[in-house]
Amino acid sequence: MHSDFQYNFGFNVYNKPPEDFFTYASENGLKHIEINLTKDHSCLESFDNNRISKLTALAKEHDINLSLHLPYFLNISDIISLISKSNAAYMQKYVEFANQIGATHITVHMGNYYWFPVDSWMKRKALNRFIKRMKRILVACEKANVKIALENVVPIPHGSDFYLLGDCIEDFKYIFSEIDSEYLKFCLDTGHANMAEGIKEYIQNFKDKLVCIHYHDNNQNDDEHLAVGKGTIPWFEFARELNEINYNGPFISECRGIKPYEASQIMQSYFDKF
Repeated sequence: MHSDFQYNFGFNVYNKPPEDFFTYASENGLKHIEINLTKDHSCLESFDNNRISKLTALAKEHDINLSLHLPYFLNISDIISLISKSNAAYMQKYVEFANQIGATHITVHMGNYYWFPVDSWMKRKALNRFIKRMKRILVACEKANVKIALENVVPIPHGSDFYLLGDCIEDFKYIFSEIDSEYLKFCLDTGHANMAEGIKEYIQNFKDKLVCIHYHDNNQNDDEHLAVGKGTIPWFEFARELNEINYNGPFISECRGIKPYEASQIMQSYFDKF
């Protein structure tokens, strides 16, 4: 593994404004802050020109890269056209914001769908709606030079009213086969993959699209967001796979109950073995 590998560690900021974390990040050698845009203190509308200027100044001062995590409830695949169009238009505003702050990428969930009357049929229709909207959003991405990374999600148990797009490898294979764009990428969530086909399978299938990793652990039956090594993910195998493809993108900690620096040190220990 290349010598500067450790400089790619970072963390997701959710409960407090991102401005509060630059000193902590720089003092601990963390080089990436992912801004979760869900809460009021970090919703899109809160970032006026003055705040954007301060945010970019802090990033430059502390040598920190920024990325965005869009609200998980955005759904450009909604069956109601007015809703999907509205969500797509809102997503384009995030693209503009990402350009303004120099974000490396935007991480998004792919949305949900109602299963009735046939799960597989309704899922394919939802995927096609997603593809239709995403193609138009990617036009804006190209103009703004902003990448979108699609994140894999947790499979919802059968019997639920709604299911999630992006809960299996086949969803991503289909989307990437239908959209050929250098601005559409993949974000691997290790915990979610551990509850689906497995992290190795996701890496091997989408290594050419992989630009970001969300790391946390679980025991395969709940999205627990445990610290690395506290669940069943085979972390040495994970490190070996990434070593073989020379992955050098950000590692974003989503581990609960442990500080980002400590989480990064545990993760780093697996790569130190190579």
